[in-house]
Amino acid sequence: MNKQTEMNVADAIIEKPIRFNVGKQKYSIHPPTLGKTQILKNLYLSLDINAQLLSLNPLAEAIRISRENPDVVCQIIAYSTFNDKNSIMNTEKVFQRAKTLKEHLTTEDLATLLSLILSNDKTDEFIKYFKIDADKELRERISRIKGESNSLTFGGKSIYGLLIDFACQRYGWTMDYILWGISYVNLNMLFADAITTVYLTDEERKQLGMGFGQSINADDPANRDLIRELISE
Repeated sequence: MNKQTEMNVADAIIEKPIRFNVGKQKYSIHPPTLGKTQILKNLYLSLDINAQLLSLNPLAEAIRISRENPDVVCQIIAYSTFNDKNSIMNTEKVFQRAKTLKEHLTTEDLATLLSLILSNDKTDEFIKYFKIDADKELRERISRIKGESNSLTFGGKSIYGLLIDFACQRYGWTMDYILWGISYVNLNMLFADAITTVYLTDEERKQLGMGFGQSINADDPANRDLIRELISE
């Protein structure tokens, strides 16, 4: 077990904020919701971020960005310190906080906070750690086999169908809650690791290499290694 990843998972589930001080004032960087992510995305696009350098040396790239675009970086940090829709949508309130941050934080301070914000979404890390990507490959194989039947599937071509509609139908949540009430990483993980039961005919099982006479529960985590072995044979 990767201890650090397990700690990251625990922090993500409880939506633990990252706390920091500016003088005597205390702030918290909150995990972004889907709604806040869309706002931050526009700000990220206005920055000339070198994705390759950000991957190789996050702090160095964050320092360069903070030096060249301190106003935008302060806005990103300011948005990240609010955790309710009304405050996030209050542009004047956000800009005032961004101004305060710019007056009191150094370039290095801004870069450190920006690095934390940019690395906040650990969905890909969790998917690899829990080997959900392997389950996705199996689902895709099953979908290809099932695609030979008479069923047709439409939609799911955007975030509306892939994520928002999924959460609305499965959990009965409102769109407002999905946008502002749950962190983006938790929303993504609920979607990525949702339990799905697929019933296969004997012929479909044969095409998957599962054979006959043995029932395998794909929902049971203990069977995932066995399924992967069958696929690789």
